[in-house]
Amino acid sequence: MEEKAFRNKVSWLMFVFGILVIWIHSYNVEAFHSLPGGSAGSLWGLAEKIERLVADGLGQTAVPGFFMLSAYLFFRGFTWEKLADKWQTRARSIVVPYVVWNLLYYFGYVLATRLPMIQGLVGKEPVPFRMAEIFDAVLNYSYAPIFWYLYQLIFLIMLSPAVYVLVQDKMYGLVYLACLLAAVYFGLDTQHPNTDALLYYSFAAYVSVHGSKFAEGRRGRPQILAGAEGMMLAAVCFLQAGKPGESVLWTVLFRLLFPASLWLILDGGRLPKTRPYMRQSLFLYAVHYGVVRFANKGVAFVLGHVLTGDRLAFAALFLFLVLPFLTVLVSYGMAVVLNHFCSPLWRLLSGGREL
Repeated sequence: MEEKAFRNKVSWLMFVFGILVIWIHSYNVEAFHSLPGGSAGSLWGLAEKIERLVADGLGQTAVPGFFMLSAYLFFRGFTWEKLADKWQTRARSIVVPYVVWNLLYYFGYVLATRLPMIQGLVGKEPVPFRMAEIFDAVLNYSYAPIFWYLYQLIFLIMLSPAVYVLVQDKMYGLVYLACLLAAVYFGLDTQHPNTDALLYYSFAAYVSVHGSKFAEGRRGRPQILAGAEGMMLAAVCFLQAGKPGESVLWTVLFRLLFPASLWLILDGGRLPKTRPYMRQSLFLYAVHYGVVRFANKGVAFVLGHVLTGDRLAFAALFLFLVLPFLTVLVSYGMAVVLNHFCSPLWRLLSGGREL
């Protein structure tokens, strides 16, 4: 696979995972069902199943996908001489935006919880404005819970030298991955980072070090078969995970296998070139939470006085399905304005990424 095709494929998957993440936070059945006109109707059960399948099923593969793409890119052509440069670029593209966005969310809550017309939508008491709260906002992402992913990723990047040592040898690397699987099975959580996050990151690191020719090779029969088999195994794991009392390992395996198999199935050489709105990446991830919450609460407030029963259930489901695409449009509009009128701020918020 040529370098252009490889980078384009990465951008495509980042966009797909971004859409899935938005669907996780677009779930709205309970909020709409609790409205005065939402108590009746037979469509609520179907809406609930569809939204849960997309948000809690497919959607939950997105962040593992992000972890694996990040790891693969970090260890692609890795040498010890490149470590300092890789850490430096990740500091600019991940750490700095993480700090800035957490501060923006915090100050946004400070302001919004003091404006009477907005406070009802926010649903919080006035947020205290003090230094301890600022440190808490940055260190514990307390006002932007979506940034738990970047918080975990920062730890993983810091641990990258240790991960490389553990996966550098092909056989010992497999033993290391098996130990992580066992840790997940027995519920041994390292927390900083989480054991499952470490598994996703380490798996992609191993593939990047030992399997790049297969992962980046021209898509042929071996890649298609491996991708199809991976998808079938992912489906088995998903069904098994849904059974009462089953180990969390089934869930983790599903979340690992789905994005890995998707990479193999997609033909990087034939994918259309990504459009600018598809390359928002971190910026889309950062703004989607506020857009989705505002849209769901705002639409529920309006439609709750107009629709009842199945019509309200249909409206909730329709909104859920289209919210990712509406969010992309809103985010892209904001990105274009920032990039055009205040490019330094855009680079800061996007981690130096270009549209």
